[in-house]
Amino acid sequence: MLSSGALCAVDIHCHLAVAQCEPLLETHRQPAYEPYVHYMNQSSRDHNAVMLPSISAQLHDPAARIEPMDQMGVDVQGLSTFVSQYGYWLPTATAVESARIQNDALARAAAEFGDRFVAVGATVPLQDVDAAIAEMDRAVDELGFKGLQIGGTVNGHNLDEARFRPFWQAVTAKGIPVILHPNGYEESQRLDDYFMVNCIGNPLETTVAVHRMVFSGLFEELPDLKLVLLHGGGYVPFYAARADHTWEVRPETRTHIPHHPPSYYFKRLYYDTMVFQPHYLKHLIEIVGVDRVMMGTDYPFDMGESDPIGLINRLKGLSEAERAAVKGLNAARLFDL
Repeated sequence: MLSSGALCAVDIHCHLAVAQCEPLLETHRQPAYEPYVHYMNQSSRDHNAVMLPSISAQLHDPAARIEPMDQMGVDVQGLSTFVSQYGYWLPTATAVESARIQNDALARAAAEFGDRFVAVGATVPLQDVDAAIAEMDRAVDELGFKGLQIGGTVNGHNLDEARFRPFWQAVTAKGIPVILHPNGYEESQRLDDYFMVNCIGNPLETTVAVHRMVFSGLFEELPDLKLVLLHGGGYVPFYAARADHTWEVRPETRTHIPHHPPSYYFKRLYYDTMVFQPHYLKHLIEIVGVDRVMMGTDYPFDMGESDPIGLINRLKGLSEAERAAVKGLNAARLFDL
């Protein structure tokens, strides 16, 4: 897509919902495994009842996204699944069917609007690792997906658990990036008010998941694993020094990573620009490096960034080459666009 070398603004954090899989999800829905919705109080549910219909066209119809993309200066959207449709609590056979429906729909959208969309975040049924690997192979090899998108936990199980090691080994061997997008924080009993299920819960889920993965030695075992963290990586890059200090003074944290502090592994991950202020974006780049940061919007949700190009342009101290890298060239390199 970007083989011509032309400068292109690529948004790697976008969601496309697929209505056709909703009957499957509703038949087996387990609210306890949907922390974002499960812990949300009534005032937030009432607001969503107004907000979600207002963005329904953009959320479900690829054609309805083109004009807003043009207004934001986004040339290409990287399409990923809608996190409320992961369906990790479904029976395996139903989960496979739901994932196939979603991935087929995203692939069709990317094919129909080949110059505006690319499929970067296939969903896979992680409640069954063998089935997840099989759907990954189908999505990448047959549908042309450039990567996967997964949640921060799977039915209460952490991503660093031994049960998921074959999955991580498979995606590393495949050479594709995995986008980590939480669906709320698993233990949000105190986050029900004030929309904290999203405001704090989503970045907190990322933070806990990634710290567990790092301390477990996952990235030591699989140095070529490509993990993309959205919402600027949650709180990971903004308090990395505490993780490093903990590693220095607490021997139990060095069991699986004896040679390098956590920040060594944080700098090998990838991040989007969803931090809302140039000051925080500057800090993110200073911590992880400009080559690890890519433009993201969380389109089409109200918690998203409406002026992603302006955010990057307002950041002082970047060269034009660095600005171009964050706007699109880093994404083109990572996702092989």
